[in-house]
Amino acid sequence: MPRRRRHLPLSAITFRASIGPAGDAESVSTSHRSMTAESILLPLRAALEHLRLVRNVAEYFDPQERRLVVQSVVIGAAVWAVVFGLKSGVQWAFHAVLHWVERSPSIFTIFGPLLLGALVMAALVRYASGVVHYRDQEGHVHALIDVEGDGLERAISLYYTSEPSFEQALLGKEGVDVRWELPTFKLAARKFVATLVTLASGGSGGLEASVALIGESVAAGLFKPRPRVAAANSRLGLLGRFWRWWCPQDPDDLQTAQLGGIAAAVATLLGAPFAAAFFATEVMYRRRPIIEKLVYALIAALVAFFLTHLVSGHAVIFEVAALPDPPTTLRYYGVLTLMAALVSLVSIYFSHLRTRFEDGFHRLHPNLWLRHLAGAVLTGAIALLAAFVTGQGLDLVLGPGESAIDAALAGELTIGVALIALLAKLLATLATIGSGGSAGLLVPSIFLGTMVAAALAPVFNYPPMMLIIPAMTASLVSIVNVPLAAILFTVEVFGAPYMVPALVVLVVTAILAHENSIYRAQRQKAEEREILPGFSVRRVAVPEPWVGQTIVNLQIRHRFELNVIGLVEGHSHNGERHRHVRLNPPATTPLKADDVLVVLGEDQKLDAFEAILRSGAS
Repeated sequence: MPRRRRHLPLSAITFRASIGPAGDAESVSTSHRSMTAESILLPLRAALEHLRLVRNVAEYFDPQERRLVVQSVVIGAAVWAVVFGLKSGVQWAFHAVLHWVERSPSIFTIFGPLLLGALVMAALVRYASGVVHYRDQEGHVHALIDVEGDGLERAISLYYTSEPSFEQALLGKEGVDVRWELPTFKLAARKFVATLVTLASGGSGGLEASVALIGESVAAGLFKPRPRVAAANSRLGLLGRFWRWWCPQDPDDLQTAQLGGIAAAVATLLGAPFAAAFFATEVMYRRRPIIEKLVYALIAALVAFFLTHLVSGHAVIFEVAALPDPPTTLRYYGVLTLMAALVSLVSIYFSHLRTRFEDGFHRLHPNLWLRHLAGAVLTGAIALLAAFVTGQGLDLVLGPGESAIDAALAGELTIGVALIALLAKLLATLATIGSGGSAGLLVPSIFLGTMVAAALAPVFNYPPMMLIIPAMTASLVSIVNVPLAAILFTVEVFGAPYMVPALVVLVVTAILAHENSIYRAQRQKAEEREILPGFSVRRVAVPEPWVGQTIVNLQIRHRFELNVIGLVEGHSHNGERHRHVRLNPPATTPLKADDVLVVLGEDQKLDAFEAILRSGAS
């Protein structure tokens, strides 16, 4: 066994050096320098030996974590390539259309590209679209055409398809196979074309929410089993081993990939990777954030951010030349409170009006082609009217709206122009998306808050950006309902001095608009769940006349054509009352006063069943 080296204390080293020969000063100096270097290098070597990052990575990351890290990097790069191409294509095509309109004899030629885009969009819906289902606030299932409208709530619905649920069990489906039955790359391609056509032709809306669906679909598509892979595996087993390592079988791993795709897509556009990762996590888990998934979403977002920076050199969505520090006076925070209240009112109005626009377009124009054409005409008319009244260009209302936000940050908009832009953008965006155009609501949401702040700033004699930056936070909180992502976006893009103003407006908007969200798929209730259109599961308290009777004696299936699939029973333990659920309870079980029946059936029959019980009849 080798002897361990014994290190002498510094006092002993000094003593030996001092009693050396008088003529050996050079040796003493050399020895002192070597020992000084050794005293510096030894702790460094010990730290490196302790870390051993290169040789012992497995001690720090388990196989699943290593796979998720690799997948996040691949997702970030793949999603960035698609979204950056869409972003560049929309910007080039939209400015080319505007330039052509400005050079044409009449500004009314804007209706040409708008109507052409509407026809192409209608053709996509008619011949190349699918359906995604979502649950509204009451738990009812509704069908959404995948290429139409805002893409984020479609992405939310697809995100939860792989989670275990009662309805999947009834249909004999489970896990990641449910997501694999739905399109991935094809859906991303359709949404790419639909968004490009809608925004390039002059439609009003943003890119961010639309690319969220593209990011989710690309990320999911990277892991979807395909017949060609199976055929190749039969010839080359190595590919099969790699695919088994690569392809997630756990729904949790698939959802991590989906979050990474959404985060990378948003980071490509916003240039704020941390906020994008939080946005993806928070928009899915509105009231139960999952931090462990945030890390992998952040990796994908950072990859997309740096690729954007390397290719274009311009990563952040909004830039200002000189950013003044916000004041800390009570007057300033009072104005922020007023502004946040106004933004909350606008957001609530915007959310309610969106439902009315969509219902109105589908009711008045059931014909697919007429609905899209009507939306294009209304969008163009609103933009033309706003341009005539304000003297501004068509991009004040049409397109994503980023140029108008930049003008507001620079203080180039008057109160009147800001108010007209607010109303016109709100209506034009709802006309585009409500009629079925493919565009997002994220940047338009920021646009609305920006115009509220731009109108208030001259009234209270503040530089516009001092109010606009907190207003962006207020918009994201009150309209999109992502408070943490809103704070991070503000700080990441505009700096830490605006943290406190952003927090103030966050509190105000969270109080005034805490139940508001433009994304209907965010809101779910578990008390009443519609499995398929027309079918639901409901909980019904046992009425007093049924106490002591059994399910078989009550003949619920025969009398009401409903199925009792569960029983919520109560029991006492250590003086406390507890409840548990029994699935498929025995039909001979006597019912107790505080029991709750879990009943499955058609909505109409369930409504009639509940009405009979409320009336006291048995």
